[in-house]
Amino acid sequence: MTRVTIKDVAREAGVSLSSVHLALSGKAGVSERTRQRILDIARQMDYTPSPLAANLKRETLTIAVVLPKKDSSSRFYYDFMRDAAIDYEPVARDYNLNLLLLEFSDLVETLGQLDLEAISGLITMGYSEEGCSEAIARVSGAGVPVILLDDDLAGSGRLCCIRPDNDLLGRLTGELLVDMIRWPAGELLVCAGFREYPNHYEIVGGLASYLEAQKVHMPLVCEYFHDIGQEPLNRLKKALTERPVVGCCTVNSRSTLVMAQALEELGLAGRIPLIGSGLYAESVRYLESGVVTALINKRPYEQCQQALQIMTDLLVRSETPAQSQVHVGGEVVFRSMLEQYERISYRKQ
Repeated sequence: MTRVTIKDVAREAGVSLSSVHLALSGKAGVSERTRQRILDIARQMDYTPSPLAANLKRETLTIAVVLPKKDSSSRFYYDFMRDAAIDYEPVARDYNLNLLLLEFSDLVETLGQLDLEAISGLITMGYSEEGCSEAIARVSGAGVPVILLDDDLAGSGRLCCIRPDNDLLGRLTGELLVDMIRWPAGELLVCAGFREYPNHYEIVGGLASYLEAQKVHMPLVCEYFHDIGQEPLNRLKKALTERPVVGCCTVNSRSTLVMAQALEELGLAGRIPLIGSGLYAESVRYLESGVVTALINKRPYEQCQQALQIMTDLLVRSETPAQSQVHVGGEVVFRSMLEQYERISYRKQ
């Protein structure tokens, strides 16, 4: 069987070779409508470029990976994404790809400073903060494919979003708590993060939906905060001493530490189950000591790794993702399972 070439795709699409190259490589220079038509025709014709041959012929392409600035709190979640990008660099070099790892404290500002002529793809966070969707739309509108991590911005023109299935994680949290609670009546204390963050409120929604479906009548007492500090610690201790709390859970990594500290200082560790979030040095220590009953790992490392693989497939093989949202499955980690996670960098912290 004769192998389909880029010339065959150009002939079938009625466009120039350069237009096909731009469309298949994800670069600017053709309209989105033309790009999609070329990609559809290439797929229908089973066009599969040889990665090795393509690498030898073309210039190095750059993928910008833009993640939150490395600081004391990024280790709870975002450092794992950074580790994934660093670990992926040898794979990228094999495909003649360059990874440009950038940090931001203001995502909109950092994206505005990108040289869009110098990059062929962007992987960054899908923050729902003001201006982020427009900033990402500017990048994708310039013909640079964008993959978002953790949260989605569907109106930004992004290629796809890699994120946890937050509703499922909320339901999983509910099932664990219901099985662990020792008293049949009481309230569930939830560290609910930010009200406006989908990756926070979707977990709370999943938890509430599970309780409703199971006809479990336990009110949710939600405390909204994001960072570590004395003020949220005092609020949690007040709720734990004044309300009939029989179970606790958190939707994000940082609040797990505050909830665990509150339980420990009040002498309630081991008496009230706590389903925490994130697998990092401090949360693991609380799991080992029994303050935290189980941890939900949203697998940020795998999120970034999948995004890099999808971007590589697009730039090297012109393969577009089958879905606009790709869910990375979360996992429950109990104390007895920690040995299998020794490879994860929390052991080094």
